[in-house]
Amino acid sequence: MFNQSLSDGTVPASFKSAFITPQLKKPGLDAAEACSCRPISNLSVISKMLERLFATRLLTYLDESGLIPSMQSAYCRNHSTKTVVFRVLSDILLALDCGDFAAVALRDLSVAFDTVNHDTLNRHLHVLYGLRDLALNWFCSYLQGRIQHVRFAATKSSVLTVLFSIP
Repeated sequence: MFNQSLSDGTVPASFKSAFITPQLKKPGLDAAEACSCRPISNLSVISKMLERLFATRLLTYLDESGLIPSMQSAYCRNHSTKTVVFRVLSDILLALDCGDFAAVALRDLSVAFDTVNHDTLNRHLHVLYGLRDLALNWFCSYLQGRIQHVRFAATKSSVLTVLFSIP
C-alpha cells in the first residue's frame, strides 16, 4: 500500500482524516475555555507510518542534494534542541570573549505552521527544492482533501475541510 502511494504520487483519502483532541496547556486551567487548551491532532497509525516513510526519503534527498542549511537542527540526525542551545551559547560566549555585546531575541514560530498556504508551499517545494513529478504530486495529494473534527469526551464536532496548515 505504501509503495502504491509513492509510485502513484497520491495519498489515500482515508489517511487524511484527523480528529482534534483538546488538551489542557497547564494543570489547573479551566477546561471549558478554549484558550486554556492546545489542539492535538490525531491521525491513524498507518497514516503516520506513510508520513514517516516519505519524510525519510525527502530528508535523504535534501541531505544528498545539499539543500539542508548547515544551521538546521530540526529533523536532522544527531541534532536536537540541545545542539541549538549549545550553538547559541557558544556564539554568545565567543562574542563576549571578543569584547562584543550579545543579545538574543527568541520567537515561537510554531503557530506559523497553522497559516501555511498549500499552493505557496508546493510552489516553494518545486522551485527552491526541486521536487517534481511523483514526489511533488505526492506532497500536493498529502495536503489536499484533508478533513478534521474535534472530539471531546463523547462529543464530536462536524467535519471541517483543512485549507491551510501543515498536518
